[in-house]
Amino acid sequence: MAASAAAEPLRVALTFDDSLKDHLLIAAPMLEERGWRGTFSIVTDWVGKDDSHLTWDDVRELVNRGHEIATHTKSHQNLVSLLQKGQEAEVRRELLESTDRIAAETGFAPRFMVSPFGRKNETTARLCRECGLRQAEVPRHNFGSNNCDRAAAVVEDLRKKGVERADILHHGVSAADHGGWCSFADRESFRRHLDALAELERKGEIVVTDYDGMASSCALKSQVWPRHGVLSLSFDDANFGQWEAALPLFAKYDARTTFFVIGTNRLDFMRKALAAGHEIGIHGLNHRDAPATGSERDENWFWKVDIAPQLAALGEAGIPVRSYAYPNCRRTDRTDALFFSHGIPRVRGLGAPFPPSPNPHDPKGEKLDKWRPVATADGFFLPAADFLRARLVPNVIMGENYHTDIEDIMRAIARAGERGEALFIVSHGISPDAKGISMKTEWLERMLSAANGLGVLVRGIR
Repeated sequence: MAASAAAEPLRVALTFDDSLKDHLLIAAPMLEERGWRGTFSIVTDWVGKDDSHLTWDDVRELVNRGHEIATHTKSHQNLVSLLQKGQEAEVRRELLESTDRIAAETGFAPRFMVSPFGRKNETTARLCRECGLRQAEVPRHNFGSNNCDRAAAVVEDLRKKGVERADILHHGVSAADHGGWCSFADRESFRRHLDALAELERKGEIVVTDYDGMASSCALKSQVWPRHGVLSLSFDDANFGQWEAALPLFAKYDARTTFFVIGTNRLDFMRKALAAGHEIGIHGLNHRDAPATGSERDENWFWKVDIAPQLAALGEAGIPVRSYAYPNCRRTDRTDALFFSHGIPRVRGLGAPFPPSPNPHDPKGEKLDKWRPVATADGFFLPAADFLRARLVPNVIMGENYHTDIEDIMRAIARAGERGEALFIVSHGISPDAKGISMKTEWLERMLSAANGLGVLVRGIR
């Protein structure tokens, strides 16, 4: 590798194997303090087996907080050894059953398989592809009790070798609490390890991302941001046919979105979208506005007639829901609290501290004070680190009725990448000749392609 390329930052994923309880109690909060997402590799047979391992509620909590979940197989068997014994069907079962269980429990099918004991080959990679997974291929470097203060030395060695991407691997993160294989001695030694990585990132020697970020940020290696931005896309109402037609486009760019559905129809589409890694959110049984008055009676009535029946029907069908989009963006602090109290951790709407209008651009020169170019409207952006924590998020609506200027949107995506921000965009349908409140297919592809090249992660609302 040329010397100039060797000077670029090393992209590192911080991964945590074996479904340990300390990953939620200790690791996740410390990562979030630094604005990082972890990749937590789940052995599904080990979830809930004793107090030192995660429960499924814990795994869902990691998902809700924006972390990446990978499969570490069903029972942590050596996949290469199974193949050598002619047990290809068993390997396939390890992959499929773990993937299906994670999808059923969290609503998201994992996209990466982290092989137990690091044992993998071309056959395991092929089986992963056939099971809808990617085999994690980057070099892995385990940290724990025997090398807890060697992060800087390991990174220096990797960069000298011209390595572009690597996996900083952890198992136990505090032997003083619960332990785990090769555990750090205590919380402070783990914190010291993360502080060393943060200092390397500050110096521009590494960029902390995750497997998803590595896959989507390597198209333009010359453009490496201090910390990746996020493009949060969501689509509202019941445009199931157009959404389904667009799924291959999202897959092309490894992009995820949230489909906020009205009613309870097209469960087949919802399951297909979930299996592809997207999220299903709710937009109400009948698209009613949330109560404007915030009175207790109105809130209860609204929940009873428009939200509870939709949640119950989707829950009975096995469709998990963890986010809600306000129809017409109309919300109050009390309606936010209503959703949070019923276990919906994120809502999308407008109002303080966000701008009062979901359509800030004014290309027709109408000179409305509330309209500004998206790329200059600070209220539509959050620090990318806050994407993991925000419970209420804003949105810019795209469509001809909203005076969308695609060049302005492209500048806004570039801003998100340059500044490490999250930008929230919503539309309705997706089609080549979209009018009104929907998104043109051409716009969507331009946005996904640009985000891929800039290292901006395309996520749903969570």
